[in-house]
Amino acid sequence: MEYEYDNPIIQNRLNLRLKKTFVGQLLLLEILNLPAFAYINGIFEKVLDADEGITNEFISQFAQMHGTNIFIHEEDYKILHHSLREELTKQTRSLSIGDPKKNANKHVYLLSMQMGNLYDDPFNDELLSNQFQNSKNLSALLLNNKDIHKGLYDSLSKSRYHYTLTQPLLSSIVLLSFLQTTKLFNEREIESLFLTSYFKDIGMSFIPREKFELSHLTEFDKKLFADHSENSMKILEGRVQLNKSQLNLIKNHHYLNYKIQSLVSNKPIPENAEYLTGIESMLVSALDILVAMTQKRPYREEVSPFKALELLKKVISDEYPSEFKALVIFIKNFHSK
Repeated sequence: MEYEYDNPIIQNRLNLRLKKTFVGQLLLLEILNLPAFAYINGIFEKVLDADEGITNEFISQFAQMHGTNIFIHEEDYKILHHSLREELTKQTRSLSIGDPKKNANKHVYLLSMQMGNLYDDPFNDELLSNQFQNSKNLSALLLNNKDIHKGLYDSLSKSRYHYTLTQPLLSSIVLLSFLQTTKLFNEREIESLFLTSYFKDIGMSFIPREKFELSHLTEFDKKLFADHSENSMKILEGRVQLNKSQLNLIKNHHYLNYKIQSLVSNKPIPENAEYLTGIESMLVSALDILVAMTQKRPYREEVSPFKALELLKKVISDEYPSEFKALVIFIKNFHSK
C-alpha cells in the first residue's frame, strides 16, 4: 500500500520511526528496505523509494537540493551502522597495503561518518569502542607517513561534514604532525595525545545541533558549551583505554580559552574555572584554537594561521617561549606545502 505521506497521522508516525543520517553514508548500502525522506517545510517528503538504487548522482543532487541530512527508517539505520563498522574494520586491515594517502583519506571519510553516528548515540559501547580502535589505527598510519599529513588536512577541511565532526580530527592531525617535529615525544606519547585530542569534544553530543550555528548565545547556551569538556570526560571514563592523565586533559582542554576570554574582556578568569596547565595541555588547547580560528563557521569567517598565532602569542609565549617559536616555524612550513 502506498502511503500518503502528507497525512498528519502518517507524519506523526514517521517522526517516531525515522532517524537522521548523513546522506553520503547511503553509499554503504545498495538499496534501502524502506523509503528515505527529506524534512521540508515542516513535513517529511519521500525522496527515495525502497527499490531504487543508491547512486552518486542521487546523493549529489540531494545534497544540492536539501543539504546533507536525510531521514531513513530505524531498521535501515541499524543496517547502515553495521555496514559502516564492517567497512571500517575491513579498511583498517588493509591500511598498510597500497597507497597510504588513499588509505588515510578513505579511513578519515569513514571515521567522520561514524563520529556523526557516535554523537547521536554517545553511550553506545560497541560504537565507541570501534571508533576508538580505528582512530588508534589512523594515528599509527600518520606516524609512519609524515608526508600525507597536509594533504589529509586539506582534504578533510574541504569536506561537507559539519564542523563539529571535522574540527576534532583536524586539530588532532596538526597536533600529531607538530609533536613529531619537536622530537620531544615518543610514538606512544604522540598516539596518546592524538587520541586525547580527537575524543575531547564528544561531550558536544549533548548540545542541540542548531546551537552551533549561532553567533550569540544565551547564558543557558553558554553553560551548555562550557560543560562539554567535563561531559566528554564523563562519557569516556571507564569505557575506552584513556588513563587519568588523558581524561584530565580532556576535562581541562579549554583552559587557554579561559585565558583568551579574560584577555579580550579585560576581566579575571572566574574563580570557579578549573584548568590544568602543562605542555601537553597547552599544545592540545592551542592547536584546537588555532585550527578552529582558521576554519570558517556559519557565524564568522576564518582568519589566517598567523592571525591566530598572534592571539595565541599573548597567552602562551611568556610561559612557553621555545614551544611557541617551534609552533610558529611548524605552522609556516605546514601551510606552505
